[in-house]
Amino acid sequence: MKKSVAITLGVVIVGAGSWVGATWYTGKRIEESSQRHLAEANEKLAKLTPLFGLRIDQLKYERSLFSTQARYGLSLVKNDKSPDAMPAGMIEFDAVVEHGPFPKSALASGALAPKLAYVHAEMAKTDNLKEVFELTKGVSPLISDATVSYSGITSSTSKIAPVKVTHEGTSVDFSGMVVTGEFDRALQGVTGHGVMDTLTIDASKSSDPAKVSIAGMTIDANSRVGKFGVSIGDSDLKIKRIDVTRPEDDIKLSLDNFGYGVKLSEDDKSINVQAAYQTGDIIVNDVALGNGQAVIKLAKLDGQAVKQLSDTYNQLMRQYMASTEDEGLKDEQIQVLLDSAGKLLAGNPSFSIDPISWKTGKGESKLNFTLDLANPADVKNLTPQEIAVQAIKRIDATLIISKPMVQDLMTQYAVKKEGMAADKAAEEAEQNVRQMSGMAEMFNVGKNEGDNIVGKFTFADGMGDLNGKKIPADELFSGLLGAAGMDSMDEETEEEPMPGMEEPAVSDTPVAGLLQDFNLDTVSSMLDDMGYTVKKSDGDEGPVLVLDTGTTGASDLRLEFLCNDFTEKCLDLVVTATYKTKKPMALKAINTWNQEYRWTRAYLDDKNQAVLQMDMNAEGGIGKENLQILLNTFISIAEDFGTLSKGTAAK
Repeated sequence: MKKSVAITLGVVIVGAGSWVGATWYTGKRIEESSQRHLAEANEKLAKLTPLFGLRIDQLKYERSLFSTQARYGLSLVKNDKSPDAMPAGMIEFDAVVEHGPFPKSALASGALAPKLAYVHAEMAKTDNLKEVFELTKGVSPLISDATVSYSGITSSTSKIAPVKVTHEGTSVDFSGMVVTGEFDRALQGVTGHGVMDTLTIDASKSSDPAKVSIAGMTIDANSRVGKFGVSIGDSDLKIKRIDVTRPEDDIKLSLDNFGYGVKLSEDDKSINVQAAYQTGDIIVNDVALGNGQAVIKLAKLDGQAVKQLSDTYNQLMRQYMASTEDEGLKDEQIQVLLDSAGKLLAGNPSFSIDPISWKTGKGESKLNFTLDLANPADVKNLTPQEIAVQAIKRIDATLIISKPMVQDLMTQYAVKKEGMAADKAAEEAEQNVRQMSGMAEMFNVGKNEGDNIVGKFTFADGMGDLNGKKIPADELFSGLLGAAGMDSMDEETEEEPMPGMEEPAVSDTPVAGLLQDFNLDTVSSMLDDMGYTVKKSDGDEGPVLVLDTGTTGASDLRLEFLCNDFTEKCLDLVVTATYKTKKPMALKAINTWNQEYRWTRAYLDDKNQAVLQMDMNAEGGIGKENLQILLNTFISIAEDFGTLSKGTAAK
């Protein structure tokens, strides 16, 4: 019996000794590694921005057998680039480190397996943070508890304290926030989940009255460093409800179920990115606007090129912000950027919107867009237009606009915002939608298909197609680049000629297919190609082209050029159809016409003849095909107006 007791007592003593020894060893191991981890953290913090540095200092470290008491300070480090107003001082944190293998707080929380340490840390109350602690009513603004395993996995729970404060008519009510997460040191992986119940900023009693409320916000993150050295994973933000009011601007907005998420994934060669936005119901000033979503994707991005682009870009930005650019190094870095961009394009990446949509109870409007890219050969020797043609492998876009949806939104707005009677608002909305439909057809940006206006554009193999109308690549990109001011990027700057040595004026159409003004010969030739017979004459402000009236029913059909005497350029063109009728056209019919066809104007001239006119302007450039569409559309509706003028004589 005595022998058995002795053996048991020996086992207990050995076990206790082993536990004490393991605890002592763990505490020593933590102390030895803490300095290394601190140095690593400071090295990373120093690279965050060249304007200032961030530094963590160990202010106290007192190790006992079962725990360690420590204090750390976080401060901003100024340099010659730092702003003068940068705050001084230090934010201090107290930490209690319970040594493993069985920290008592870890055991109390249900973690029975051996652990390296349990760490409780909280922001310390110092003179620098006195006002912050007053806002949190003496509670530490930030408290964190973490369990560290021997394998390097840290599980933590952090709490941001609630705040209620009022200052100069503005109050802030913050419910606080709880963030739980896990860090895997070996995989450089992070998961996190944050929850905030409410945040209300009420400035309704201030000089600029407004109120913003956010309720039910959650943040989730799950990432790791991928094979290309880029963080891969998911992140999401969700908000249950947002309310905004600004009485002085008559704004009252509410938004339910807002969400935003990003997903980064990878395969053997590429990185893929998807960003998704969504909203629940949006109500503005009691008008229900509906709900929407947007999904944007980048696919087949060469992983190594993405990493190189990111590193080089960040390096350039740090040099720029610190004003330490080395021109020789900068040239090398820009060449690296160009090479990486070429490698990125060589993988045939794609960009897509799939889709952007907006939905109400009356219908849904949406846009789908896909752009496939390729790597142009010999970029340095190509013009911007040639680069665009070779870089774009394919475009496929479809826009659908729901006419009932648009009409319903217009009606709601007119009734609730402008106080219009429901029947009148509906009638006016119907007219506006009909006008919009007509304009879409007129400019060939969409076709009317039942309750929808549908626009389709494709581009492949050097040819574009807009709603069935073919557009060659040269014409498409010359117009786009010309409008963007990129058509002359590669042209060498010529010296200004000496007085008396001026060269003759160059062509008025420097970009193919884009008219910079209305040139008489160009417009005449275009009309001839369109099949219209014209006669030239002189007008008060420029040349006049008189057209055969054909089937319009007009007595006179003409184009008048309005020219600047100083520049001799004609930037305005007016097309006019005049109708002789036995009796003057009814003014009511003219008013109705003007309401429905706002891109033209109708009136009675001093001879009581009905007149239909449309103005066009070439300032900034106008596409030749657009001008053809405008003229053809005007002549087409001139036939309708001619029929109307004969059937609606004044009583």
